Amino acid sequence: MEKPTHLLTNKPIFILGIPALILILLAVLFQFTVVTGIEKGTLEGKVYSISQRPLGGGNQNVRKVDLAKVKILDGTFIMVRCESYCQLDQEIKVTVYKPLFSSELRYVYERT
Repeated sequence: MEKPTHLLTNKPIFILGIPALILILLAVLFQFTVVTGIEKGTLEGKVYSISQRPLGGGNQNVRKVDLAKVKILDGTFIMVRCESYCQLDQEIKVTVYKPLFSSELRYVYERT
């Protein structure tokens, strides 16, 4: 009579490692498609106006994010999410992000 074998006791790395690897890959994919994207470069510009927009879900978890209208060096205006505090007439360097599966660019100001 053969001895019953359990896959978990014989190959715990395989059983526990594969789902962990899949979760890590999904988290990285989510980060680069939904949250930020891949960094494409920086722009310099001047803040012309600041507004606030709610970010998050539900009434209790809402956080306000500053959006700044910035005029970059070539004269065009872009909307920038201010992770750090933005002030009117401030000269800032904006980081440009591009999500993996989108042509939309995201502009973020983070004080370094």
